[in-house]
Amino acid sequence: MTITPATLSATDDGTPYAPVYDDVYHSRAGAIAQARHVFLGGNQLPSRWADRDSFVIVETGFGLGLNFLTTWSTWLSQNDAARCRRLHFVSVEKHPLLQADLQRLLDPYTAELAPGTSAALVAKWPTLVEGTHRLEFESGRVVLTLILGDAEMALPQLAARADAIYLDGFSPAKNPDIWSDRVCQTLERLSGEGTTLATWSVNGAVRRRLSNCGFDLTLAPGFAQKRDMLTGRCRARRPHAYPSTTPGHALIIGAGLAGTATAERLSSKGWRCTVIESETLASGASGNKAGVLRPLPSVDDNVLSRLIRTGFLSTLERLKQLADKGNAVEWDPCGVLHLARDADQAGLMQKALAGHTSPDDFVIWVNQQEATRYVGLAVSAGGWWFPTAGWVNPSDYCKKLLEVSGTTLITHKPVVSLNHNEEGWAAKDANGGVIAQGDIVVLANATDAPRLSAPFSDAVPIRPARGQTTVFAAPPLPAPEVVICRNGYWTPAIHGLSTSGASFIVDDTDLEIRSEEHAENLSVVAGMLQTSTGLATVDPATLTGKVGLRPLVPDRLPLVGALPAITPQTDASLSRVARSRVPGLFINSGYGARGILLATLCADLLACQIAGEPLPLSKDLVRAIDPMRYAHKKTFTEETSNED
Repeated sequence: MTITPATLSATDDGTPYAPVYDDVYHSRAGAIAQARHVFLGGNQLPSRWADRDSFVIVETGFGLGLNFLTTWSTWLSQNDAARCRRLHFVSVEKHPLLQADLQRLLDPYTAELAPGTSAALVAKWPTLVEGTHRLEFESGRVVLTLILGDAEMALPQLAARADAIYLDGFSPAKNPDIWSDRVCQTLERLSGEGTTLATWSVNGAVRRRLSNCGFDLTLAPGFAQKRDMLTGRCRARRPHAYPSTTPGHALIIGAGLAGTATAERLSSKGWRCTVIESETLASGASGNKAGVLRPLPSVDDNVLSRLIRTGFLSTLERLKQLADKGNAVEWDPCGVLHLARDADQAGLMQKALAGHTSPDDFVIWVNQQEATRYVGLAVSAGGWWFPTAGWVNPSDYCKKLLEVSGTTLITHKPVVSLNHNEEGWAAKDANGGVIAQGDIVVLANATDAPRLSAPFSDAVPIRPARGQTTVFAAPPLPAPEVVICRNGYWTPAIHGLSTSGASFIVDDTDLEIRSEEHAENLSVVAGMLQTSTGLATVDPATLTGKVGLRPLVPDRLPLVGALPAITPQTDASLSRVARSRVPGLFINSGYGARGILLATLCADLLACQIAGEPLPLSKDLVRAIDPMRYAHKKTFTEETSNED
């Protein structure tokens, strides 16, 4: 779906107005006062979030964001003892504002809001592309999950349990979709015992829909000129899809991108984390000189494209957060150019952008001449230009994630086995000695995950894929001014060294540098240019680089979540197995060559599953990367792509 930004106008008294719906954004009597009376008052807030570890509000229309800002300001006005530890605000918006319009429209309200809140929202305002955007404030204690898309399509894909619902939007007569049967049914599925609802609308059809969907409704005094408003409480007592686990001690096996990102996210939710590594920090593929950070559009906007788009934006946000905390990672948003391989692919690449229009600050198509101007070298084709993308130093990213989380790191300690009993989990060495103990274990150890998971689960079909990068001095050799991708990647000079790569050889676990793979990487680079002057004379035997093993899953999607409790010896019905997970055993792996793109997002997903909080991905994407998808498969398709 293409996101169409809101077109704006105003009434004679200055109230923001949406021409497409022929309706105002809020009551003429005042947006902040309306939010306090209808949505906070109607849901008995702030008293209901007192002493809660986490409280979740779901809103049906974000609009100007004033309900969110009013709620956040109310949360800030309380002391720690009277407010929840984390406030989650989940909202959907079909026609979001452009950032400049948001700032302009919020300016008149800043005096009524907590200082700095509206400016912080504007500063973090996301790129207007479809999907889930997670914005964190107050050091992660206030989390806005903003879903850009149509509510009737997006809300059923939301994985969350609402404590309170703000049913808001343009009037039922002007925008009936936001008040439809499907939306009301979804709100009921997002609710449980104790979930409350409030709305300014007392429309008869809306009341019937909500009542039919399991809400006990009450008329309450309305705001300003409205005589009545509506409040409700859910009658259902359904269990939480992701019941929260009390924070304790988490053992994380593997100190690469997956492990360190998981430690950072779990620690933000109150877990004490110990990362155990058989070698050193970022010693595997996470130790490459640079990782490429850029989306991957497709004509059909498939699962992989959507996952990578969300991962790309999540990583950008986390990098900014780390910088704000004084833990800036070495990275450069220099831009990434993804060149077309040939005329046929160029046509498909342009078709992908035409079918899913994106903002120019996200991706545009550039011809060969324009591409050459960005690169600073004469390139052989046009392609996608991602202006906010770039390269990241993976090992520095790992280091900064550990620093900000306060995680304990144990290195040079191979975990030979895992032991589980009623007291928890123990990681043991070759002599049977206990390296560390914890309440849960997360396998983030790339290609070694199947070995440790085997006694407990047969749903980890990870295979190794050898990848060798090539590093050379630039100058004297040429280097682009931006990152270039086509059958591989090529970085600008970073501290005088440019990196290209990487080879991709399935089931090859040899870690020795090979001259022939250097030659292949140089050939890929040469193919990006109109002329390979300067590269053709290089002796591959004189070059340096790094070999890493990528964890490869047959469908090229990661494995994230609790592991299924099934082994080759399991004798259970399909329905029983489908509900069974190994208690306290999780995996975060299988990124292939996309660790820098997926680690941040997947770690956030896993931590939210463990904490029982709203997930940062739609349900279909969560299912697509759930290890349960391999619980019943006995054969796996070989994957040999280099994942360009």
